[in-house]
Amino acid sequence: MAKNKITLNVLADITKKLNGKGHIDSDNKALVVFTGSNIDLDKKIEELKELESHGMSLSLAFSFMGERILDVENIVNSLNPFEIYGEEDIFRLEEIASSYSKVIGPNITMNTLSKVSLGMVDSFVSNILWTYLYRSKGVYLDFASVNNYLGRPTENKGISKQIENHINNLKDMGVVEIEEGNYLDRIVGIKTEQDIPSVKEIGNKNYTSKQVITERDLVELSPKGKALILPKGSIVTPLARDKARELGIDIEIEG
Repeated sequence: MAKNKITLNVLADITKKLNGKGHIDSDNKALVVFTGSNIDLDKKIEELKELESHGMSLSLAFSFMGERILDVENIVNSLNPFEIYGEEDIFRLEEIASSYSKVIGPNITMNTLSKVSLGMVDSFVSNILWTYLYRSKGVYLDFASVNNYLGRPTENKGISKQIENHINNLKDMGVVEIEEGNYLDRIVGIKTEQDIPSVKEIGNKNYTSKQVITERDLVELSPKGKALILPKGSIVTPLARDKARELGIDIEIEG
């Protein structure tokens, strides 16, 4: 851990010197927390770079597993952060919470998700998320990593229900869900070409751009007796399929 922390500090000092970053107002600063998942991480990095291109200054925080699993140096070089934090910085929560207006989690794992949902805040990143939620500060999380464990969604209804429950708990606490293609819109209110209404009518059918469809989505959409056409690559949880049958919804995924 000490060696990893030294590496993080060295990388942080280098990026500060290269970028000449001095004082930046906290409203324009966000802390990006990385946990131990590398699923589609390159795409998430591109989303974060878009935030930087629109004037947001990013700092990075790595969990214990994140430091070991992820290519930290490549992430740092791609994002040129203002500052970098590691597991030992759990003792700097007060300072961190006052320095950044929001927290962004592009690769939240099931471990972190369940800990925060249940209030078991015993690690660096879970403490950061809990602190921000406790203070009603902005928390933006991408749940793709928990919905695609080892690269695929689960067919186990019990596990699917547990994941959905934890995600819904965090949303009830104030988390804003972000997904590939809508980081700018959700976090800073800037729409991109990919940002379209979540649902629109096409004849007697509904079309949604959401990539992961849960049971809650089906209840909210409630297009009873209609077909729900989803983009290629969309994921429908087992509980959502059960709800679709209950509501008489025909789910189609574009080829």
